[in-house]
Amino acid sequence: MATDHKTLQPLEFYKTFLDRKTRPDGRSLLEFRRMTLNAGSIGTADGSAIVKCGNTAIICGIKAELVAPERDEPQKGLIIPNVTLPSLCSSHIKSGPPGETAQAATQFIAELVNNNIIMDLETLCIKNSKWSWVLYCDLLCINLDGSLLDACVMALVAALKNLSLPVVSYDEEMDKLISNIEDKMGFHGIKQPVTSTFSLFENGILISDPTFEEEQLAAGVISITMEGTSVTHLYKPGGCTLNEKQVKKLMQQSELKTKEVVKLIEEACSPMGVEPID
Repeated sequence: MATDHKTLQPLEFYKTFLDRKTRPDGRSLLEFRRMTLNAGSIGTADGSAIVKCGNTAIICGIKAELVAPERDEPQKGLIIPNVTLPSLCSSHIKSGPPGETAQAATQFIAELVNNNIIMDLETLCIKNSKWSWVLYCDLLCINLDGSLLDACVMALVAALKNLSLPVVSYDEEMDKLISNIEDKMGFHGIKQPVTSTFSLFENGILISDPTFEEEQLAAGVISITMEGTSVTHLYKPGGCTLNEKQVKKLMQQSELKTKEVVKLIEEACSPMGVEPID
């Protein structure tokens, strides 16, 4: 009978749980799902990480190349993200060209990158107007069950912190690059932003870390990106409005999650003989 109710009236079925301040998966309204992180698990990548947030799972692999910097920003390198949602990750994703969800996620990550929220792009430059690193960051979703942006940001930051590249310098007299493939380096300037997604329901109820189903049933979704206690980015694609009390509550929950995620990343990406450079 409960299954029929869920199928025929999914929102009404879900509201019976909200009225009891709980959710179908047993969590409280503001409880986040368990998160796991494994860095350096892809041997063919220059940096990698696998993240699970509940049932949502993301693999991030980074490949680096040396290129000439962009003419309008000769002192910066590039980070080029790409989020892929194959049809196997969810029954709601169709095969074919990137859909709206994948494109929106890629654009979200690109905004964080271009606003130096993820990393100081100047640290990727070797010689102004001559040489810089470009990092191709592929984020593959192997299972989609809500809070996609949270998992993508976490995986990208961890993969960047896992990055291991040959030491490269520029010789002014010879006008060429000199590299030492035996010596490896990472980068300073990698920040620790954490994205937290919440769903909003028309009756004013807020929930943390929504599943895919909860995102579909909600009146709106908001993703807050923080570094420490500072908000660095807000993403709210339409939906209902928030009052001051609700915003304050979401900030408090975001801070709690930020501390937990930063700890996970630091534990997974502890230095292993790779020397960071400025």
